[in-house]
Amino acid sequence: MITYRQPMSLDIPTLVVLDKEYFPYSPWNIAQFKEEFAGIPTTRFFELAISENEIVGYAGVFAAGDGAVADVLTVTVINGFRRQGIAKKLISDIESYCQTKGSSAIMLEVATDNAGAISLYENLGYVQVSTRSNYYGSGKDALVMQKELI
Repeated sequence: MITYRQPMSLDIPTLVVLDKEYFPYSPWNIAQFKEEFAGIPTTRFFELAISENEIVGYAGVFAAGDGAVADVLTVTVINGFRRQGIAKKLISDIESYCQTKGSSAIMLEVATDNAGAISLYENLGYVQVSTRSNYYGSGKDALVMQKELI
């Protein structure tokens, strides 16, 4: 069974390890996670997916406030737990937070070769608005996708 909860500072070492594995081209370090967590709940929302006391997914968003476009910071579901609705739930909770903050839309970047994530985002109503060349490093482009909230 998957449960969901807010992160704690004790989760940061595990998140750093997962980020290195799933985002080797631009992983967050301890300081970056601490900085982002410092914004909870005023401008940041993070959520963890937990299975048997292990983190199997996580997501975060920056939402500045009324009328601004929120920015998804990360969405990750580990191998073996994909295609079970975890990312969909994390994104739904991100969207709910952004709506309470009064965000006008949500944007995110996704690697152009991540067909599964792109399909998920499209199914959730996100549309491609541009491409960022070399966003994830040399030769690793990103699609910029956005969903209107109001």
